[in-house]
Amino acid sequence: MDELNVGNYGAVIICPYNKAHVIPAARIQRHLFKCRRQYPNAKIDICCFNRAHHVPRQELQDHQKSCPDRALIEVYKYTLDEDTSNTDNSPQTEEQLEQAAAAQRLREEDENWDDMDAPRYNPAEYCMTHPVIRKATHMTPSEKREFRTNERIRIDALNKSMAKNSLSSKANIK
Repeated sequence: MDELNVGNYGAVIICPYNKAHVIPAARIQRHLFKCRRQYPNAKIDICCFNRAHHVPRQELQDHQKSCPDRALIEVYKYTLDEDTSNTDNSPQTEEQLEQAAAAQRLREEDENWDDMDAPRYNPAEYCMTHPVIRKATHMTPSEKREFRTNERIRIDALNKSMAKNSLSSKANIK
């Protein structure tokens, strides 16, 4: 697919099904899904590394060899361990070794969100300590009236304390 950069419009991609279709890059997947249904007999295949890559059949093998998203999949195909020797599933050629090393670097740079030491988010606690407007639901009219009164008092107190804090921080800066 041809990607162009149009001034004041951003990146656009020419549809492989109909060259008259020039689509913003952010909407290309939605367009390709619809266009594929419009042209069921088109000799265009989808790349196995990225579903947004619709390529003519005769160019598919070349595309898969040079697909920029291939490295994302190759990360999991080869692993390099320093203590293991050359085994059956380890890469054999220099090109495969370079790809495996790049994949290993990518894997090491990944973020791990499972080991975070951040406290859990408690929405009720957050709402009580920040000026968040809450809605009274499933209450009788008198309970709603009381809730709104208490909310006004709570938000006024929070706004006053925030104003005090901002004034004191400005005084500390000067």
